Amino acid sequence: MIITRSPLRITLGGGGTDFPFFFQKFNGNFVSAAIDKHVYVSINEINEKSYVVRYSNYEKASTLKEIKHPIVKSVLRKFNIKPGIEITSFADIKSGTGLGSSGAFTVALIKAVTIYKNLNYSNQKIAQLASDIEIKILNEPVGIQDPFISSLGSIRYFTINKKGYVKSNDLLKINPVLENYLEEFYLINSNQVRNASEELSKTILSKKKDKKILDNLLEAKTNGISSNKILSSRENYKEISRELTKHWKIKLERSPSLFHKEIDQHINSLLELGCSGAKLIGAGGGGFILTHCPNSKLKDMKSYLNINKMSFDDFKIDKSGIVSFEL
Repeated sequence: MIITRSPLRITLGGGGTDFPFFFQKFNGNFVSAAIDKHVYVSINEINEKSYVVRYSNYEKASTLKEIKHPIVKSVLRKFNIKPGIEITSFADIKSGTGLGSSGAFTVALIKAVTIYKNLNYSNQKIAQLASDIEIKILNEPVGIQDPFISSLGSIRYFTINKKGYVKSNDLLKINPVLENYLEEFYLINSNQVRNASEELSKTILSKKKDKKILDNLLEAKTNGISSNKILSSRENYKEISRELTKHWKIKLERSPSLFHKEIDQHINSLLELGCSGAKLIGAGGGGFILTHCPNSKLKDMKSYLNINKMSFDDFKIDKSGIVSFEL
């Protein structure tokens, strides 16, 4: 049995600049971090000529054409996988919560399949293939951030040129103190789940020719560049918490939905309590609020969340990216 594990992610600046329609004109710049919440995929040979796929649903198919899960079907077709395998997937946090689970699942599946086929793919190559499958083959309205940070791990500053070539710098190697500082960050559950592709189709992608959207994403690009400078500085890295709030206000401006206005009220309340920065993670419409809360204000934050029936979780940085095990 082959088991792979890939991390989920949080965005620390520049979110939205990883969409092809944007970086093909302006380049992309964003900061993302892999966290110790994971997606797992296992592949096991079975003694029957069928494909068994277990995720939130159960599938059993005789041919690739019969498989309903689009990512599974595309990856198995890409590598010409014959019947006689069972694929199982599960995760620490359910999908639809803004932490990049689709991209993490895709890279974990590709890693497992390449091991099954005795192929030696680098994590960078796996990330690129996962991105191509989601965007070019399946036409999903997503950016390229999720598969790359999930594949590579750590806290990274990414740049994308107009041809789609992706480079990254490991900010933990530049500034190791970040790891301890991020232990004061928390994920607050908004209690709302949504489909990221649908949310993006309603917001950014339905208005991608709108000058206001392009101007908004150019602001996000500046935010991504600024976040990189802040996190690379051993003197000013704590300013990232305030930059998070700036990033959130940029996102709110391009998608001022009723739900986002409610989230904004929570964020303003958290700031009044003494948290130094916060933003909604992911495409919007649901998921987790990322916030920095000093230990001295943690009791007040817990009390506020309890009153509002909201839960929270801490996390650590995953420095490994995709890893694999064989049983």
